[in-house]
Amino acid sequence: MKIGAFGEVMLRLTPPEYLLLEQTNNLRMEFTGTGVNLLSNLGHLGQEVSLMTKLPANRLGQAAAANLKKLGIATDYVGYSGDHLGSFFAEVGYGPRATQVTYQNRRNSAFSLAAGADYDLSAFVSEMDLIHICGISLSLTEKTAATAQALAETAAAAGKLVCFDFNFRPSLNDGAGQRELMKQRYLAILPFVDLVFGSTRDLVELLGFGETPATTAEAEELIQAFLKTYQIRWFAGTKRGHDEKGSLLTGLLYTEAESCTSQTYSLQVLDRIGAGDAFAAGILWGIAQEKTLAETVSFACANAVLAHTIAGDVPLTTEKMVQHFMSAPQVDLLR
Repeated sequence: MKIGAFGEVMLRLTPPEYLLLEQTNNLRMEFTGTGVNLLSNLGHLGQEVSLMTKLPANRLGQAAAANLKKLGIATDYVGYSGDHLGSFFAEVGYGPRATQVTYQNRRNSAFSLAAGADYDLSAFVSEMDLIHICGISLSLTEKTAATAQALAETAAAAGKLVCFDFNFRPSLNDGAGQRELMKQRYLAILPFVDLVFGSTRDLVELLGFGETPATTAEAEELIQAFLKTYQIRWFAGTKRGHDEKGSLLTGLLYTEAESCTSQTYSLQVLDRIGAGDAFAAGILWGIAQEKTLAETVSFACANAVLAHTIAGDVPLTTEKMVQHFMSAPQVDLLR
């Protein structure tokens, strides 16, 4: 399966050795973003992947494109315009100290300023079997939101699978009336979507769909009602929890008639940014491989667990790594 994504390439700047910004003069530079993370992981899992985006027309854009190619992502639909690349600082947490992400310059990036007419949507769709659209594109600018909507409509009309990740960011939507605008944009794109990544919180608090579930059974009923209402085939997400040993992760996958839950894993967290993209990549891998719901969600959750152990946003797991973890987690040395 050939999988394409529409999304922003970002520059992540990370202090070394769990340091805070005040403690260092050095930063590790990486190119990342939801589309980059998802596609690079899918490429490592054996899929053919391509990104549609805009990069600045300067050395920074050239470096970003070179990094995409190194990760195995085709750049045929990467264009160049403007001067800026969205960026963020990631101060990686340790123990009880949470990881702190500070964004800058997102709405003035080359991606945010590009309009739908700056892309060849029909050609991109014609080459792909599945299109992934990140919900953050609905939050950045009117141009990125309109392009995401047009891409979803074009892909659906062509009979291609469309995957949409809610990925709602309150920090990008704190202005007056912004929540209602986002609700309308999300509602507009859903009729063209086959697979949604999200949570019951997205449905209730952002879309106003139903009430907050108090039990697992109520959550399943809410999600399946949502799938039926918008004629969506799959809904996937994760549930985080805690016990006396630390953080826990469980994968969830629903259709209108069926639900599957992975086993619950204890997490060893080196860097949690990008782990959600690893879960999404695992789900898409299962769909591409025509796996059962149970096989798909089990693989996706195991993939996300491993992503927590890799420094940086980009999950570099392979099918062999995930299968080893699932079948022999007690073996911690391979020769």
